[in-house]
Amino acid sequence: MSAFAERRIFDLDGGRLSLEFLNTMGGLRGVRPDERLTDYADLPWWAQQVGLIDRRRMQELIALAGQHPRRAQQALAEAVAAREALHAVVLAAIEGRSPPAADLAQVNGWIAAAMQHRRLRPKAGGGFEAAFDDDGDLLALLRPVAADAARVLETDLPAGLLGLCGESEAGRCGWIFVDETRNHSRRFCSSKDCGNRAKQRRFQQRQKE
Repeated sequence: MSAFAERRIFDLDGGRLSLEFLNTMGGLRGVRPDERLTDYADLPWWAQQVGLIDRRRMQELIALAGQHPRRAQQALAEAVAAREALHAVVLAAIEGRSPPAADLAQVNGWIAAAMQHRRLRPKAGGGFEAAFDDDGDLLALLRPVAADAARVLETDLPAGLLGLCGESEAGRCGWIFVDETRNHSRRFCSSKDCGNRAKQRRFQQRQKE
């Protein structure tokens, strides 16, 4: 695998589409951030990995962005702004704070704009299914993410299912995940990464003591 492609492999530990989107910012915001969306092409690469688009559509979007660099740069800025507003709202709820009004307004606007492009279409075997328009907008691929964010805010948050990685206490990771364990005991976004890191740190501390 080329270094170019390897840089665009995303870890998916959030458990919900919109949480995976939040976690495209690695590290811990405000302390040790690691921005993974540094170019518009990162968005379709991520969308292909989470199953929103196929590889052919990913390549088409990357080519389109290359033809319209200014438009692509603006689309990336809008995507990151929506992500950060959603993160502020979700984190505030997890911590028991009121969401920042401006961020909540931006999230509401993002969700409302996405839902305007939601359509019912006939389904094989009868009935209908909902789908989002793909009308050439460089951010059409994020419309299902906005819809999922609404579900997370309406359902998972009130049920107390969202957690912040325990490595946030060490200033290392701020990933958010849905905790579907039976007794809601999940503490880390990934047991093999953040969980192991915390375990090693506790072991080293015991050795010093």
